[in-house]
Order: sequence, then C-alpha cells, then structure tokens
Amino acid sequence: MKVLPYYSIQPKIEVYHNSNKCTEGNNIENRNRRSGTGGKRLCDHCKRLEK
Repeated sequence: MKVLPYYSIQPKIEVYHNSNKCTEGNNIENRNRRSGTGGKRLCDHCKRLEK
C-alpha cells in the first residue's frame, strides 16, 4: 500500500520509500526517518511493489 514518501538521513542511503510493505523502508529507525523524498530516487523494492 502506498504511503506518504519518506527517507533515511543516514549517509550513503540514496533512496526514498513510498510503500508500507517495503522491508528496507520499514527497517529505518524513527530517529533517522524524515518525511518527503529528500531529493532521492524511489527505492527499487518500492517500484516493484507498485506493479
């Protein structure tokens, strides 16, 4: 299911997420999670979940 975009502020993580079923996105700790895209590209796993 699509959710509002979010991303990690951790260095070297260059993607944002928009699915609540994305395991990568779900592993982001709350203290490192920010709303929006952060100017990053969509996560490949989230892309696959959209189809």
